[in-house]
Amino acid sequence: MMDSTSGIKIANPPRVTRPKEFTEQLAFLVKEGTGDRIDAVRGNKKKADFLREAVESAIRRQEKKRLAS
Repeated sequence: MMDSTSGIKIANPPRVTRPKEFTEQLAFLVKEGTGDRIDAVRGNKKKADFLREAVESAIRRQEKKRLAS
C-alpha cells in the first residue's frame, strides 16, 4: 500500500476476519423433485441456510427422542 501524501510504501494493516461458523461439508443425494419442493417452501431464504436449519431441527428432534427413551 502506498501512502498518498508521502509516496512511501507502507505495510498493509492486518485484517480482522470473523471465524468461520460452518466448516464441515456434507454431500448427499436426494430423490428427484426434492430441490423443487425445497424451493417451493424456503421463501426468500438462501437454499443453504434453509437446509442447515432443517438438518439442525431434525437432529435436535432425534436427540430429544433418544434422551426421552
